[in-house]
Amino acid sequence: MTSSSRLLEAGSYARGRLQLGITGVGTMVLLAAAAAAMGLPGAIFPEAGSSFREDGAALLAWASALSLAMVPVEALGGYFVPKAFRRAHPPLSGWLLGWLRGALVTCTLMALSGATVLAAGRAAGEAAALGAFGLLLIALLAAQVPVARLVGGMGRSDVGLDPLEAELRDLGAPLPRITVLAAEDEGFTGGVAGLPGMEVHALPLAWVGGLEPRALALLVLRRVRLVRTGHRAAGTAAALAWTLGGFALASTLPEAGLRSVAGLVTTSLWFTVISFIGLLVLPAPSRAGTRAADARLLEGLGQEDRELFEATLGALDRRQDDEPERSASVESVFHPIPSLHSRTRDLGGAARGLAPWHLARTAIYLSIAALNPLHRLVHCNVGRPQLWAFLPADG
Repeated sequence: MTSSSRLLEAGSYARGRLQLGITGVGTMVLLAAAAAAMGLPGAIFPEAGSSFREDGAALLAWASALSLAMVPVEALGGYFVPKAFRRAHPPLSGWLLGWLRGALVTCTLMALSGATVLAAGRAAGEAAALGAFGLLLIALLAAQVPVARLVGGMGRSDVGLDPLEAELRDLGAPLPRITVLAAEDEGFTGGVAGLPGMEVHALPLAWVGGLEPRALALLVLRRVRLVRTGHRAAGTAAALAWTLGGFALASTLPEAGLRSVAGLVTTSLWFTVISFIGLLVLPAPSRAGTRAADARLLEGLGQEDRELFEATLGALDRRQDDEPERSASVESVFHPIPSLHSRTRDLGGAARGLAPWHLARTAIYLSIAALNPLHRLVHCNVGRPQLWAFLPADG
């Protein structure tokens, strides 16, 4: 029996993807922990200091080897499983070309990030290396749209936004900075990118052309209010703190360091284990962020807009994994976005506190700088390069 046939036994596309993600993530975490504990990087890479160019080449080779190891799982996630469940998917040749482009870009980003951290560490010590790592995280936040376009091969669209702007004016909101990306993957949702005060709202072309203007305006208004009320900033700050703190902790573990390729690779392996812990604990506050975002949007809206928003959530869920209801145990561990059933049940609740919006989603994207392969193995985006920089959002 083939792997895709076994996943069919899961009963639904969503459960098939979840099983695939658990397998891919679990295997990579176990391999990372074993390699770090056995000191494998020290046997592969010399401990002596070298140049930025040599460091980058060694790290690029390491990241490329990780990519090759992930090919079987990513091929299942990007092509074979969607095909088996009769979901939209590219032809195999198209998937291979898209995967190769995305892998090359992410591997290059990892190598450049690692070489930068090593250069700072050798020049001024580990505190400087951690400072450089923090700056790399900020750079990734600022460049999320260009990174997504390079990784996913997505062009900008010049589609007109006049109907959207008219609906936003009617809702009492200005038109924010918007970029429309021509993504082919139906799961692409875009999101809010950029540093505070310089936010860009990335929208998929499929939404602009496929949703009625009022529905799209409600989704944009929701994101605008999250920026204005600080929920997005809270999620971003928490993701930065988690990633920087986790990387700093990883650098203190056995055989790890920030002054040699071997030490940095070991640090990245330990960070992969810490990132796995994040996949388990960060979804809970992220789900609270989604509920707070829904509450912020519904403040002051009439019943007709509320019903339209609920219907739009259903349409977006069908574009994703089409899993409107989940068990509490599955949702609590693996999903940073509540199920459609949970969200619609909770609509109308009051927004309480400054819940961190997209904490888990942002943290896993930022982990690219830590050479963490899990950013492309989680179940929602495994094998789907157009989602590696913008993981599926909650609207």
